[in-house]
Amino acid sequence: MRLGFIILAHKDLHRVTELAMFLSKSDCPVGLHIDQNADPAAYTKLLKDLSAFDNVHFAKREKCGWGQFSIVKATLNAAEALFEHHDDLDRVFLASGSCLPARPLKQLKAFLARHPNVDFIESFSPSDAKWVKDGLDRERFTLFFPLSWRKHRYAFDRLVDIQRRFGIKRAVPQNVRPHMGSQWWCLTAKTLRNIVEDPKRVENDRYFSKTWIPDESYFQSLARNHTDHIRPQSLTFASFDAQGKPFLFYDDHLPDLPKTDAFFIRKVWPGANKMYTFLLKNNRTNYPLSASDSIAFRKFFDDARSLSETGNEGRILQGRFPLAHMQASGVSNRDFGVLIGMGALFPDFSNWADKLNGVNVYGNIFRRGLSKFKNGSYITIGNLTADNRLRNYNPKGYLANFLASKEGEQQLAFQFDVTDVQKILPHITADDHASFVVIRESWLILLASSQESFKAKLAKARVYQGREMKMLKAFEADQNARYTIFTLDDALKAPGLVLQTALKTSNPLAVSKPIALPVLRDTSKLDSFVRKLAKTGLDVSYKPKRKKKKSRAKNVAGEVSQVRPYVVK
Repeated sequence: MRLGFIILAHKDLHRVTELAMFLSKSDCPVGLHIDQNADPAAYTKLLKDLSAFDNVHFAKREKCGWGQFSIVKATLNAAEALFEHHDDLDRVFLASGSCLPARPLKQLKAFLARHPNVDFIESFSPSDAKWVKDGLDRERFTLFFPLSWRKHRYAFDRLVDIQRRFGIKRAVPQNVRPHMGSQWWCLTAKTLRNIVEDPKRVENDRYFSKTWIPDESYFQSLARNHTDHIRPQSLTFASFDAQGKPFLFYDDHLPDLPKTDAFFIRKVWPGANKMYTFLLKNNRTNYPLSASDSIAFRKFFDDARSLSETGNEGRILQGRFPLAHMQASGVSNRDFGVLIGMGALFPDFSNWADKLNGVNVYGNIFRRGLSKFKNGSYITIGNLTADNRLRNYNPKGYLANFLASKEGEQQLAFQFDVTDVQKILPHITADDHASFVVIRESWLILLASSQESFKAKLAKARVYQGREMKMLKAFEADQNARYTIFTLDDALKAPGLVLQTALKTSNPLAVSKPIALPVLRDTSKLDSFVRKLAKTGLDVSYKPKRKKKKSRAKNVAGEVSQVRPYVVK
């Protein structure tokens, strides 16, 4: 069994050198193509390091672009370089510079010897198999794609739209049966040579040069013209995330490699030193194919893809934000408290809480306008800024990052009010890790003490009441919601109980002894304000006390009675 390799590489050329040396020493000739975009110094060093290996042949270099015909041209150039020096090859295996052998080469050669005339290449018709999960399939072959998708994405999309709108289609050559599949294949030398030396090569290249991602269709289509023994299977394992980028292999994947039924893996992280040392070692022990479990092996990557699409607790990627089903998921993988109304009842609540041992309470991180973190800081761990523009652009991601930045801290809580930016509310009310302590209608205190006109206060009262009702309905709709609601009247009568409940969301054991409470906000104008609201038809649950004649209560000694300071017990 005479096996040759084509390697396409563009970066991490020191690893490419190691792979080429290993294959050369294993009596496997190599046709090596190095992208013209590669680092010149690294390329010069690669030439020097491989100069002593006479069965490593350098192909004419192309400047390759993702999804463009230049990648096919590079593959053809490498095949020509290989065939020019080795006319005795039985098979040619296409690999990238970041591929590594999952199994020993002797095992691969033995496997290919048992299937002497089989071409291993994924080759699926657009009509009988949905190989493409998203995006273009049939239109790859019938529309014109002269632009780079990565460099000219907007123009690329508009050009596709125009062709669809005006019904522009190009004819598929009679000798081309459109098929698609993985770029990585292992063909018989006879089949590959017939593709390279096809009398219609110029016509084929011209047609596929305007095809979308031709490296996934050129060989997959043309192989059908030159062989009747195609097995639609790639011998290289590669898995891709939801954005079409390949998953990387790291050193911790090494123990699971016997589960794969593939012979090569792609794409290996260049820093995976253990992988490179072990997999490029001579005289490795075979991994029996009978012991492989490809379903279990793929599950690692399928689970990772699923997490990247649907998310998990407290882990959000940029690519997930547009997905509608993510709107109802939580933002954290840890418990946290949300304290609603504390600042209205206790104006110095944040500073007071900062002085308590074992309590970790932040202020209104979603307040309108400029916000701050603890100690008046505008930036916190993880380089997260308090810039309200960044926060409001994506409040869910902002809170996720904020909570993640406090991962080393004890359980925390933050304040939130109806006056804050409300875009985050659906996300925190849906989060199973959130515990809420709410002082209902606490906003009445703020409006009562405001210097604004009554008309302005009335307008805000209606807005705040609507926001509060929306929040309460969200609690009622979620059976898993954890919340404690105090009426404003209850909070004024027993402020110590409210504070004790609020502090426990940060640390259930924090309040173990009596603590002097912060000063209550002035509520002397509250009752008269609520009476005035009632005359407008705005109904609130707080009921003002009946008016009484002013009097100074005296004790037996004739002195004015003193109110005892309240405490948290």
